[in-house]
Formats: sequence, C-alpha cells, structure tokens
Amino acid sequence: MAQSKMVQLKRWLLTLLMLVCIIAALGFVKFTQIKAAIAFGESFPEPSETVQTMQVSAAQWQPKLEVIGEIKAIRSVELRNEFEGIITKVAFPSGGRVNKGDLLVQLDIAPELAQLEAINAEIELAKLDVKRFSDLLEVRASSKDQFDRANSQLMVNRARARALQATIDRKTILAPFSGTTSIHDWEVGTYIAANSVITRLVGDLDSVWVDFSVPQWQSNIEIGSKVNVAAPSLINAPLEATISAVNQQIASGSRSVLVRAKLNNTIAKFKPGTIVKVLFPIDEYQQVFPIPNEALRFDTFGSYVYVLNKDDKGDYRAKRRPVSVVTRELDKAMVTQGIETGETIATVGSAKLSEGLLVFSADQQASRSAEAK
Repeated sequence: MAQSKMVQLKRWLLTLLMLVCIIAALGFVKFTQIKAAIAFGESFPEPSETVQTMQVSAAQWQPKLEVIGEIKAIRSVELRNEFEGIITKVAFPSGGRVNKGDLLVQLDIAPELAQLEAINAEIELAKLDVKRFSDLLEVRASSKDQFDRANSQLMVNRARARALQATIDRKTILAPFSGTTSIHDWEVGTYIAANSVITRLVGDLDSVWVDFSVPQWQSNIEIGSKVNVAAPSLINAPLEATISAVNQQIASGSRSVLVRAKLNNTIAKFKPGTIVKVLFPIDEYQQVFPIPNEALRFDTFGSYVYVLNKDDKGDYRAKRRPVSVVTRELDKAMVTQGIETGETIATVGSAKLSEGLLVFSADQQASRSAEAK
C-alpha cells in the first residue's frame, strides 16, 4: 500500500516538473519575442517634425486702426457727346495712350460746315457793305442809320458763325488732358445717341488718391498726417501716404467721415478701383514681439506658440507657451507677453507639433543639404 502511494507521488511530481518546464519554455519564448519586438521598435527613429523657425525680437509698435480704402486716379473723366449723330472718325486706340488736344471721335459735321461756308460768305458781303457805307458816310452820301444797320448785320453774321463753330467743336471730341483711354467698340458709321459714353480717360498714375472712411471718434484726423497703405497680394511692404483732405460732415448712414490721402504710386503701380488696407495710428508706441500669423495657435485655453528648447543632445524640443496677443496686423501678430527676445519659435508647420516632440529646423536642414552637395 505504501509502495503504491510512493509510485503515485512520483508520478505527480514528474507531471508537475513537466508543467514547470513547459511554462518556463513558453515564458522564455515569450520573453524572447518581446525583447525582439522592443529591439525592432527601437530600430525606428524617434517621431519628429520639420518646421520653419524664427528668433523672437522686440520692436516698437504703434496701435493702428485698419480700414478699407479705394485707389482713385487724380485725373479721371468720363467723356460723353452732347449731340447725337453718325461717327465719321475714330482717332484713338482702344485702351491706348493719348495726349492733350488729340482727336478722339468726330461726329458728322457736314451740314454745319456747309452752313458755316454760307455764313462766311455773308460775313464777307456784310464787310463790303460796312466799308461802302463808311466811305459814303464820310462824304455825307449816306446816313448813319444805314451804316449802323450794315454793321449790325455783320455782327449778327459773325455771331451765327461762332454758334455754328461751337456746334462743330462740340461734335469734335478731344482729349482734355494726356492719359490712357478705356476699351471701346466704336466704329466709323455707327449712330451714337446723345450723352453716350465715348471713353473714360485716366491721367498719369504716378500719384493717386486713396479714399477711405474712419469712424466718427477718429474724425479729428489732421491734414498732413501719415497713414500706411497695404495690399499683401500686390506689394510686399506697406507704403506711406499723406492725408490731403477730410470731409467736414459725418455720414448719417455709417457715422463715418470720408478721408482722402495722396500716395506715390511709382512703386506699387496701383490701378484705379483697387481695394487696399489703410492703417493709421490711434495711440502711442509700445514694445511688442511681432511674430508671423503662422506661429500663433489657438485652443479652448487661448492663444499659444511652440518655443523650441534644446535638450541634452542639442536637439530642439517643442514647448507649448501661452502668449498674450494685443492685435494682428496684416501677416503679423503683436505679442506682449509669453515670449522673450532671443527665443526660437516654430512658424510655418507649427500646427504639426505637440509637447516634447523632437523638432528640426527647415533652415538648418536646407543648409546641411547644401553642404552635403
């Protein structure tokens, strides 16, 4: 009986030892697999992003009010005809350059010219009558009344000639000043009604007006003061213009005042009708940290930027930093708190970053690639 129990106990011990060996083998296999997986994972580089960067620097900034303005030509006129008629000559190019006094359009003046020739003949005859009665009056062979009548008829004929000449002149459309015409479709033989638009003539655009409206609480803007004119899609940097006129009445609908500034247009080459941004100062200068709009991020906690700090290996790491923004002007955000002079922040590509992420500077990457070549 005792021997039977011993045999059974040995069997259980052998079974238990086998189970332990199997578990140990499985554990070793799993450990090896996990270790291999960890090694495989470590073979991949650390997640990182490449962004454009900039160093923060302080600047003096003056708060400005931004409004919309419109470019207008200093000399611009819409030429119309007073009389109806048939076009006999089109002498100006469509959308071309003309000089002061150049013929633009000639309407049919044949009837007026014929009448003018007849009146000129009558004028010559009236001159002879005046001369004859003047000579007769000197020898008392004629009366003063006959001389006066002949002289009056001469004056009447001359007045009729001037009236016809005025009609001829008004049917002859001339350029009132040098400039550029608009595009037209006029052709010889076209019948044109009275008060039709012949063309719009725009003078030289070396200087232009910038018309804009300001709120009534800024209506005390002074003539001669400076404003900045910006058009990010057309010019790289704002241009300076000088206030030349201010309306003396506030518009009842918008409660604003129309202001006109003169702008040197030799750089921007703005065309009349261009919409621009006008910025004029409303407060004293203060210190800010201007940063590109691409560097500024937003969430439910407010605005922030990613400051790039170097770790022990000298690599950049992203650090979320809340900032206070006083305003945004054009492509810049004016930061008053949260960053300091000399710090490096991410600009274009900052949306890809997260706290502690490894970051590479696009400028450094480009310089390394150039050196490698």
